[in-house]
Amino acid sequence: MTETDGAAVRTEGVWKIFEQEAEEVQAVRDVSLVIERGEFTALAGPSGSGKTTLLNLTGGLTRPSRGRVWVAGQEISEMSNKDLARLRLTEVGFVFQAYNLLPVLTAMENAEFPMLLQGVAADERVRRVRELFERTGMTGLEDRRPGKLSGGQQQRVAVVRAVVSKPALVLADEPTANLDSQASEALLDVMHELNEELGVTFVFATHDTRVMDRSRRLIRMVDGAIDSDETRS
Repeated sequence: MTETDGAAVRTEGVWKIFEQEAEEVQAVRDVSLVIERGEFTALAGPSGSGKTTLLNLTGGLTRPSRGRVWVAGQEISEMSNKDLARLRLTEVGFVFQAYNLLPVLTAMENAEFPMLLQGVAADERVRRVRELFERTGMTGLEDRRPGKLSGGQQQRVAVVRAVVSKPALVLADEPTANLDSQASEALLDVMHELNEELGVTFVFATHDTRVMDRSRRLIRMVDGAIDSDETRS
C-alpha cells in the first residue's frame, strides 16, 4: 500500500482481545493511527489502559485479534513468525523497562548484538557503537558488563542497542520506570538528541509525566481506546 510508505507505523481498526477465566478482556479497542517517521510520541495512560499492548502490536510482538498493522510500509498482521522475527531485527528497536541486557556480555557486545545477528562486519559494528557511545556519554565504559553499570548507564546501552542498526522505529516500554529523576532526564536528553539529529522515530508507552511533557505528540488511552491525540511544538 503506497499510503503507508511515509509512515513508521500505521494501524487500522486494531483490536486485541484476551481470554481470561472464560471472560473476554478488550485490551485494545478499534485503534486507528499513523505515526510518521521522525516522531517523538508517547502513549500515555494508567495501568490497564492498553498502551503496552498497543506498543507490542506495533512491534509485532503480539498479533491483533482484528484489524491491520503496517511497519515501514509492510503489513505485519498476518506475517509468518519467521518474517516477523526478520522484521523486528531490521526495522524495530526495543527499549524495555528492565533493560534486558545479557549479563555475560560487555556494554559494547550488548550494543552491537543486533548487528551481529544481521551479519554486519565487525569493524562496522564497532564504529557504529563507538559513535553512539560518544553521543550518549558512554565512552570508556565499553568493556564493563551490565552488573558494573548504573541503571541509567544500562538503559543508555539499551537505547544504543535499539538504534544502532538504524531501524524504522524504536519502541520504548516505560524506559524511565526504574531510574531516578536525574538519570531519567539524562536518558530523555539522549533520546531527544538521537531523534533530532539522526531522525530516530521513538514511541513510548509511559505513565511518567516527564516523558509525556517532553514528547511532541501525546496519545492518551483509556480502556483500550484512544481518548485524545495532541501534537505539540
